[in-house]
This record gives sequence, C-alpha cells and structure tokens, in this order.
Amino acid sequence: MTSSLKCPICRSGNTEKFWAMSGYRLVRCQNCSAAWDPLPPEKFLSLYDKTYFVNENPKGGYTNYFEGMRINRKTFSDRLAKIEKKLGKKGRLLDVGCALGDCLLEAKRLGWKEAEGIEVSDYAYQFAKRRGLNVKPGTLSENSYKPDTFEAVTYQDVIEHIPDPVNELKKIYKILKPGGIIFLVTPDVGGFWSGLLGPLWYHYKPREHLVYFSQKSITQALKEAGFENIETRKTYHVLSLEYILNRLKYYFPAFFELILKVVTKTPFKNTAFRAYTGELEAWGEKP
Repeated sequence: MTSSLKCPICRSGNTEKFWAMSGYRLVRCQNCSAAWDPLPPEKFLSLYDKTYFVNENPKGGYTNYFEGMRINRKTFSDRLAKIEKKLGKKGRLLDVGCALGDCLLEAKRLGWKEAEGIEVSDYAYQFAKRRGLNVKPGTLSENSYKPDTFEAVTYQDVIEHIPDPVNELKKIYKILKPGGIIFLVTPDVGGFWSGLLGPLWYHYKPREHLVYFSQKSITQALKEAGFENIETRKTYHVLSLEYILNRLKYYFPAFFELILKVVTKTPFKNTAFRAYTGELEAWGEKP
C-alpha cells in the first residue's frame, strides 16, 4: 500500500500499486478507481511536435493524422450533433486540445457560428491557423476567458494528458455559461478492454497519458469541479480499417504488418467503422 500518494481526483490516500511496464508505474485509487503516473515527466508538453501526428509507433500519438482526416470528421459530426441536441442550439463552442482543427472545421460546416480552439502543440496550432480557424496557442491556463463565455466545452482525448484534471475542470466551470455543458472523451480504465488486456491495454501510454479515468472517477472529478447532471457511457470513434490494423500491430507486429501491406493497396483501407476502442464519454452541466 502506498498511502502517502494522494489521488489527483478525490485526494484519498487509499491507493495501491497498479501496473508496471517498461519502467512506467501506475498507482490506482481504491476509493474512486482512478489510476495515474506518480512521477509524471516534467516536460511532457514537448511530446506534441510534428512526430506526434505522423509516426510509425503503433502506441504513440497518431499513425498519420492527415490520412484519417476525412473519417475523423465523421466522429466529430456525431459528437457535435449530440452536443447540439443537449443544448437545444448551436452555441459558442470551445474545443480544448483541438489538434489540427478537424472538429472546428466540422462545426463550421454544420453551422456553428462561434467555434474556437486551444492547442498546446505549436505545430498543430500553426496548421490550424493556416486553415483559417479561430485557435489560440498553449494550455487553458495560458489563455484567459471571461466567466460565463461558452455554451459548450469539449475535451476529446485530452483530459488524460493533464496532470491536475480537477483543477482544469474547475477552470472550465468558470467560463461556461449557466446551463452550459462540458463533453469529454477519455480512455476507460474500468472498461472491458482494459480489464481483458491488463498492462497490454493500448491506451497505457508512458509519458503521454498521465491520469486514467473510469466512469466512477470521471464522475467524481466532474462533481469536484461543481458540475451536475453528470452522465457517462462507453463511446466509439469512427476509424478506418487501415488505422485499426496499424494499432493492432502493437499486439502482433508481423501478422498485422503483412495484412496492412495487402489492405493499403485496396480501396478497403478507407472503409469506416464505429469502433468501441475502450473509451468513455462524460457529460456535465453547469447549473
């Protein structure tokens, strides 16, 4: 038992050693079931350069963000439709960690008149700006917004990269209008795939993912930040067959590399699937 380590979500000291892999250790809270890296890298923001968006590592960043852009937008289109349904309108939207801006482009296409983003990667920020998008560089803490500014804020595969997520959510609470909503997508450490694969779970990414949430712990985090009407459920990404096969290379490199060589020469490589890859979505409302 490592009781001296406090949970970053509920602040409980009732913790246990979780997984250890490649020199990377996790601790899990026995109260809210969050898991985290007790020794996060000091310069983790430097990870998000160009190689994060285009690389051959099946477990790091993106294989090729550019090749998946068209299919990525189907995911964002579905999510924006759900947000609009909850809000009852297309309000002012902030996408935190907007990457190259695909969600913002999709919002613009769908008629969201005020959609803006924040992006910590200078490479991605510059790319999004060249696309004519309203994006600010840096982190949420490095940017200032007036209270009660946005109707909706999204964190899509972002909150797990932040060392103090509850403090981050409190900042979002302040800039949301009353009745505004936060929408998050993050790996589900309490889900089926994490339980089945254990330390081999794809979403365990040293240095990159700092905090892992279950549906219980993300609910706790949102409550700590003041949100109400919290909902959680498993969720999907719309992914291409090529992307899925590339990620499966992590488990059986030679086998899936062979299949990839065949598939990439066919039109089937861009076939899109709703893939439940072990992630959850969470919603919270500012009263």
